[in-house]
Amino acid sequence: MLYHPQVQFLLISHSTEKERVLYDQNSHPYLLPKIGPRPPFYWNPRYEPFFPKI
Repeated sequence: MLYHPQVQFLLISHSTEKERVLYDQNSHPYLLPKIGPRPPFYWNPRYEPFFPKI
């Protein structure tokens, strides 16, 4: 059961769907994958305590 509709995007590993993205008021949109490669912290999160350097 998903609590929020956008949560499903974190569970998808790849997609063939494309999304039209307008960048910098360009008249031609870029076709980008709806789901791209994820950074490692989405695949295997590690929670470690740390203290900030002052």
